[in-house]
Amino acid sequence: MGSDISCNLGSMNIASMMAGPDFGCAVEVAVRGLTSVSDQSNVACVPSVDLGNSQSHAIGLGQMNLHGYLCSQHIRYGSAEGIDFTDMYFGAITFHALRASNRIATERGEAFVGFADSEYANGRYFDRYLERDLSPATQRVAEVFELAGVHLPTHEDWADLKADVMEGGLYNRNLQAVAPTGSISYINHATASIHPVAAKVEIRKEGRLGRVYYPAPHLNDDNFEFFEDAYEVGYERIIDTYAAATKHVDQGLSCTLFFTDEATTRDINRAQIYAWRKGIKTLYYIRLRQSAMAGTEIQDCVSCAI
Repeated sequence: MGSDISCNLGSMNIASMMAGPDFGCAVEVAVRGLTSVSDQSNVACVPSVDLGNSQSHAIGLGQMNLHGYLCSQHIRYGSAEGIDFTDMYFGAITFHALRASNRIATERGEAFVGFADSEYANGRYFDRYLERDLSPATQRVAEVFELAGVHLPTHEDWADLKADVMEGGLYNRNLQAVAPTGSISYINHATASIHPVAAKVEIRKEGRLGRVYYPAPHLNDDNFEFFEDAYEVGYERIIDTYAAATKHVDQGLSCTLFFTDEATTRDINRAQIYAWRKGIKTLYYIRLRQSAMAGTEIQDCVSCAI
């Protein structure tokens, strides 16, 4: 099952998840694995952290390769279909993560400290799912989940989970956090986190190796046009995508925005206001694409120069 999740348990490869034999089982394995790490961590040297860890059992299940997967399905990042997929996917992840935490709590007869006073205990948390349409808003996304064989939780599923959680509790107070996943994405053949690629073919300088060329994961002639880089996509579509995920994630998401070197502080301020209006919890990095230094420019396309 480990290979169906990814080789980094903390952040799941979306392409692997959508191709795996059992979506829900993969999420549960990840939650149990991360919980085991939390339970076995010895941080007694920092008493306040040790106390918080023992009381909350918090973990941070993350995601990566959203852009790569969308492009493999010929869906543009930040489009109506792209945002719809993000919404449906994170809703399903949340369902299975909560179910796994409930099963752990039931097995151990223990819920996180403060559960009784939470909106999980009184059931209010689940109303957001029971009162909304849970089916994909676009036909294309409905087809993607159907062809992948991934079952999207229904109102009946959420109602059953609500009853189980109110009775048995949750072991983990917090379950999800979307990290930047920069380095681990390379070894997982995945696009970083849930933001767009910085370039179709990324140029990196790695120590003594010098220049290293890294083509975007899943990039081929058939889907080339869908791999718009982050600077082409623009901040609005990035923020819209993160907003779709944010409402399902109980911790933070590392939302990076990308601007060309022509951007002004006013442009960045507009992006910050737009993010606030969309309900983004916080912004991570602001990256600027600067012009190449004289003598280092690549003429024509990068892929042709490799």
